[in-house]
Amino acid sequence: MRVSSVLLFAFVIISARAVAQQPPVPRVDTTAVVTVHLRDGSEITGRVWAADDSSLTLLTFAGARVILPRGSILSWRQQAGRVTPGGFQRLDPNGSRLFFGPTARTLPKGSGYFADYYLFFPVAGVGVSNRVMMSGGVSLIPGLSSQLVYVAGKVGLVRERQAAVALGGFWSTVPDEANASLGMGYAVTTLGDDDRALTLMAGLPFTTQDVAREPLFMVGGETRTGRGTKLMTELWMLPEVSEVPALFGVRWFREKLAVDFGFVYVFGGGLEGWPFVPWVDFAVNW
Repeated sequence: MRVSSVLLFAFVIISARAVAQQPPVPRVDTTAVVTVHLRDGSEITGRVWAADDSSLTLLTFAGARVILPRGSILSWRQQAGRVTPGGFQRLDPNGSRLFFGPTARTLPKGSGYFADYYLFFPVAGVGVSNRVMMSGGVSLIPGLSSQLVYVAGKVGLVRERQAAVALGGFWSTVPDEANASLGMGYAVTTLGDDDRALTLMAGLPFTTQDVAREPLFMVGGETRTGRGTKLMTELWMLPEVSEVPALFGVRWFREKLAVDFGFVYVFGGGLEGWPFVPWVDFAVNW
């Protein structure tokens, strides 16, 4: 009798631990898309159609309902995007910036990126929280005795589906100048969603010795042209400068990688010959 009682007690404890160790399943949401990793090494992507204590039911993009036992699920993650009449549309993982200028969006907590502008200006960014992000880097310009060291931060004040507001700042050393630096504090607003948005930024540049007498302004726009492509543009109005630099081009993006290609044109610059300067950058996201 004692032996059977001990065996029954052990069975209950082991079963309870097994249930406790099962990963939580995503909640039922027919608009969200998740990828479920199974213990046999395979994975299935679809919408969560039903869930209970014993199984999870996914509706795949092909329209098939797949029932997965809870014990077969190793882990899962939600895909950043939404289901549209044309299929699954992934969100741009680089929505916190345009080519160079910031948007009012911030990175989700724990996510980040490594980006490189013109190969000589690497930068890494991370979401400290859902409303606070930090970034920084060191230039790799050949021939300089010292490189640029730059850091930036942004705090999201408002983050709605069609509007976002943030405050941020940027600071950088000046190459070959030991006691010189420059930076800017700014406020930025983004109106619209991931498919189509307008960004307005106003900033106040400063150096180690002085603060600009006039603010800096940036107007940017983005519009999606495909599941993984969007057109972007930026116009910069600099203090006490009549010329207006403009960037325009395209972004190609997937879940973990994005590449921007465009051109820089200076209105009022009076450039001779081919007036468009190529712009190239890439970003690896996590």
